[in-house]
Amino acid sequence: MKKIFVVLILLSAIQINKANAQVLETEDSRPLNKGQVEIGGALEYQTSREGQETALPWSFEYGITNRLTFLLEPVPFTGIYPKTTRHATGLGDLEMTLFYQLVKETKNFPAISLSAELKVPTAKDTLIGTRKTDFTPFFIASKTMAKFFTSLNLSYTFLGKPKGFVGNNLFNYAAGTVFELSSKSILFAEIYGNTSAFGGAEVPEGAGNPQSNIEISGGETVGSAGYGYYINRNLLISLGISYDNNHALLFRPGIVWTSQDGRRLFGR
Repeated sequence: MKKIFVVLILLSAIQINKANAQVLETEDSRPLNKGQVEIGGALEYQTSREGQETALPWSFEYGITNRLTFLLEPVPFTGIYPKTTRHATGLGDLEMTLFYQLVKETKNFPAISLSAELKVPTAKDTLIGTRKTDFTPFFIASKTMAKFFTSLNLSYTFLGKPKGFVGNNLFNYAAGTVFELSSKSILFAEIYGNTSAFGGAEVPEGAGNPQSNIEISGGETVGSAGYGYYINRNLLISLGISYDNNHALLFRPGIVWTSQDGRRLFGR
């Protein structure tokens, strides 16, 4: 069974690269308990040969039942500063996601969840968002093996296409793992990405639609690693660093608070 799960990881996937207040872009399939609340915040700073970007994403998660979880992800501030074109600052897009756990983890089988994400176009500037609604259903599997907690996502994004835009929907892939370094410390790493909206052609970060300034993904592969420390059972601080195929380097310090008894990935 472990060999089967490793094969699944190699076929893994995730949503398109975006501002994210959680430790990993890769979602895990462990839901919150009923009535439990989790709040996260992060500062993202990205630099590349095209320019710099800054974002302040937040996440608000609530356990509706012991299997059903609702996640709200606003981005109160986004700043995009290209070297050769105009700059943009303002509100980012809002994402809402429902997670439902179909199967709980057992000794031999991973936990499996399905989710549906809706991107609401709250960004006003077309350098920040498309002003169109996107919909992304995806599959999540997670498994604990010794001191490793590994998750994979498979998803497909139905893009809301602006007028005059010719492009494809996105297939998204990722796998992430967390290693329990000690009772209060974790290491984490992941790889994720998506196909190109432009039929396989790579488009530099921030270039967007070749026919406009609208930012739509041109195909990405991202590697990320970081460290997290539990100040107490409810409060986790972290620092992640990411690098992608467009030579963009991203730094992400973050904090996550979870109510009740907290949410430890290893249950200890």
